[in-house]
Amino acid sequence: MNTSAIKKMEIMNSLSRIRGGSLDKIKEYIDSFLTESDISKPDRGSLKGIWKDKGFERIADLDTELKNIRQEMGNSILERKF
Repeated sequence: MNTSAIKKMEIMNSLSRIRGGSLDKIKEYIDSFLTESDISKPDRGSLKGIWKDKGFERIADLDTELKNIRQEMGNSILERKF
C-alpha cells in the first residue's frame, strides 16, 4: 500500500475519535486548505454505453434471464451453511 493511502487511513481513523464540536473546526480547515490549493472537484463522467458490445445484446429476453440469475443467487445464498 502506498504511503498516501496509509496517511489517509490514519487521518480517517483519528477523525473517528474526535468529538462533534471539533469536527466543525477541522472541516473549516480542510475547506480553506482546498480553496487555497485550488483543487477542482472531480468531474462526474457518464456511465452511458459501458455495457455496449459486451454480449448482452445477444440475449433474447434479458429481463427473464436476469430474474433467473437472481433466483439462482438467492437460492445459493440460502443454501450456505455458516
